[in-house]
Amino acid sequence: MNGKKSNFLRNYCYKNELSFLSFDFRGHGKSSGKIYEFGVEDWLNDLSNIINFLNLKNITLIGSSLGGWVAMSYALSNPSKIKKLIGLAPAPDFTERLIWNNLSELKKKSISSGKIIEEKISKDFSYFYSRQLFERSKKKIIKKSKKKYKGETIIFNGFKDKSVPFKYNNNLLETHHFENLTSVILKNADHSLSDQNSLKTILKFI
Repeated sequence: MNGKKSNFLRNYCYKNELSFLSFDFRGHGKSSGKIYEFGVEDWLNDLSNIINFLNLKNITLIGSSLGGWVAMSYALSNPSKIKKLIGLAPAPDFTERLIWNNLSELKKKSISSGKIIEEKISKDFSYFYSRQLFERSKKKIIKKSKKKYKGETIIFNGFKDKSVPFKYNNNLLETHHFENLTSVILKNADHSLSDQNSLKTILKFI
């Protein structure tokens, strides 16, 4: 909620007298819970509940990484509420494509038995994988959905992204899910898409 991209977009909207709303999913940022207690179904419910409570319409919906998957799922299920969909290094179906398929059989068995697996990414950051993450995400796998979103969709990926490869979302160019899809690859950007060139490029599509 207080990341560089969010703050940049908030300031842009403020200066241009546009409404802006951002929030942390449960288990993220300042929201309650542990990330391994939830899955995409839960985070999609967070988004749906906020939109319904505030009766929001004609939305430009922006999601980054995991949030990109959630935003895509929401647009597919609620196309009439979304004016434009923007994914910033989105990671749809990552639980299967990026995680589960790359885990050892031992780790898969541990997760299936209810244990939480920690994957240390750096000295100060780790991913935590739980049975809840996989079980509560599998019903929202985009590639298995028969729904369509016909509105404008823009997906940004960084060529130097080591978390979500820049070609990761190319399959969406071949599927029925997003009929009006534009894919933008930023040569010098990483997963954060928080460098000045990336942020300025994103603004051109808001």
